[in-house]
Amino acid sequence: MQNAAFQDKESEYYTWDKSWMLPFVKNGPNVILDLGCASGRVGLGLLNAGKAKELIGAEIFAPAAEEAAKTYQEVHVGDVEEMDLAYRDYFDYVICGDILEHLKEPYMVVEKIVKLLKPGGSLLACVPNVRNFRVLRDLIFGGEWKYVSSGILDRTHLRFFTRNSCRRMLTDAGLQVYHEQMIVYGTKKLLFNSLTLGCFAEFLSTQVFCCARKIERTPKHEEDRVQTAPYR
Repeated sequence: MQNAAFQDKESEYYTWDKSWMLPFVKNGPNVILDLGCASGRVGLGLLNAGKAKELIGAEIFAPAAEEAAKTYQEVHVGDVEEMDLAYRDYFDYVICGDILEHLKEPYMVVEKIVKLLKPGGSLLACVPNVRNFRVLRDLIFGGEWKYVSSGILDRTHLRFFTRNSCRRMLTDAGLQVYHEQMIVYGTKKLLFNSLTLGCFAEFLSTQVFCCARKIERTPKHEEDRVQTAPYR
């Protein structure tokens, strides 16, 4: 769902580079799909780091998509839930940077992503963390669940996630989660998180970040051979 509050492709809403994601993409000539690519800053960072040989994007906000097309080989414009992306076992990485929460059926989209990934390919997914202390504080003590123009309770967010529910969404689709991280911003919060050894990270963080791998399946003839091997 497009956020009507942000109609400028140069807005921070469309130009956030999410550079902290880059180390989770291995070096090499990767083929990458960036869903919700905005103005293409993530892809530009990947190219500059030598981590992508082919970049495909998808973006609902046309002006931002036009900007991303200057960097990406192809950018599909529209709602990703309505797209039939004609790729199978094609991508080394699919990036979902703050897009799944905007979808009506993110679980179904993740299942589609599994089919787009090569065996051993990875989904990098970032979603807002609804367990953040500010959301809980306002809900418990103020009785408030107030939507705003951006942030965890962005009024265009249709789904809400915690660390556990994000992980479950990925594993239910058949992916293997190999990295989880709570994204904490702010000097004071980072210091407190460090001093408390991360014990309160799930309450301090604004986002959940997960990396999950498409499991390489044993070829059918190999499965048959194993199942029919005589007992010794």
